[in-house]
Amino acid sequence: MEPLPGMAGVGSRETLDRIRRVFIESLHLNLNAEDLAYSDKLDEVAALDSVAVLEFVAALEKEFEITLEPEMLTLEVVRDLQHLAAYIDERSAQRPPPPENQA
Repeated sequence: MEPLPGMAGVGSRETLDRIRRVFIESLHLNLNAEDLAYSDKLDEVAALDSVAVLEFVAALEKEFEITLEPEMLTLEVVRDLQHLAAYIDERSAQRPPPPENQA
């Protein structure tokens, strides 16, 4: 599969691991994160109907404190763990730093 615009490469291992955990927890799957390979297509591991995708996306947004752009909410993006991780890493890098605590 060709990289999608704005998503060259693979996300960081930490991001991949966090996405796996969020996927399993948000969909209440009876899997261990280690059972989900980085190359697995998420819709082949679990049925992803529209409700499941929304729950997964909402959990990702909460976990990573980002908002996924609507044009990126396609099955092609959501199902591919590596592209999703690359996209999330990119979005996280664009997030402004938290404000410094002022005394």
